[in-house]
Amino acid sequence: LSSFTIPRSLLQSRMWGIIFVWAFWALIPAFAAAAPWVQAEDAGYLRLALSADEVEGLDAQRGDLYGEYGLTDWATLTLKAETVAYPDASDFNENGLRATLRARVFVINGFTGSAEVGALEGSAIGGRNGCETLGGEARTGLGWSGQLLDIETYMFGEVAGRFHEDCRRERFEFGIGQRATENIWISTQFWSERGTQNAKSDKTQTELVWRG
Repeated sequence: LSSFTIPRSLLQSRMWGIIFVWAFWALIPAFAAAAPWVQAEDAGYLRLALSADEVEGLDAQRGDLYGEYGLTDWATLTLKAETVAYPDASDFNENGLRATLRARVFVINGFTGSAEVGALEGSAIGGRNGCETLGGEARTGLGWSGQLLDIETYMFGEVAGRFHEDCRRERFEFGIGQRATENIWISTQFWSERGTQNAKSDKTQTELVWRG
């Protein structure tokens, strides 16, 4: 599996750029690696993403490494490390780490529900301005996969809360993807984040994913 990502719209912090994504270990459904779905037992997914952005007039270089591993058929471990570097303003450099456990709650007629909890630290994890200190995250999601107008399709929505001693975030995520050809999927996701300490951030992103 390999893919590349091109954001369609800007964060309210005026961030834009081109993101190149390499997913180099994958034993997953086409719509996994996010949202309510879990990995099969002992299956995994590993992705490296690099981007060049501009935030408030400053050039930024962003990288993130994300992985999933199926502990059982209903529970998946996720890990993410992210860093943002500003070559001309290193005082603004950010890093972040996050680890969660996602559990499948139900599967009914193509719908999948999940619950997820974990810990995170570092302002790079999040939208425009993440929370710096160690905190907790809780989220729940609902996804559907099946045929829509004879096209293989998936859709999902998630609600998440991130809680730190002096900082809070509420995050909403929605997405849809469809198989364009035998090996190519097109997916679009929207994130909206609110909370304390200048948290307002919105982003839309479209991906073309090739599956060999």
